[in-house]
Amino acid sequence: MKEEPVGFFMWVKESEIKVSIWRFMVDKNHQQKSIGRAALNLALAEIKKVSGLKEIEICYNPKNPVAKEFYSSFGFSEVGMDEDNEDMLAVIKL
Repeated sequence: MKEEPVGFFMWVKESEIKVSIWRFMVDKNHQQKSIGRAALNLALAEIKKVSGLKEIEICYNPKNPVAKEFYSSFGFSEVGMDEDNEDMLAVIKL
């Protein structure tokens, strides 16, 4: 079986209590195969191992109902627009 990258995930520890997911992408040719759901499950499990963590945040286009539903299904709750007033900010409180 040939292995090939099909996406990209990047997160940053913003502070002692907060992690930000900066990028989460799945190649359009590999979407609708549950890869994104599996990847986010694995990533959140790793992120939650960070000692003292209280919050995980992510931003997405507020006009994208698929993103809203997807992230909501993992426990992200919208808290309003980001500081640039361009993307929706959603968080998981731990």
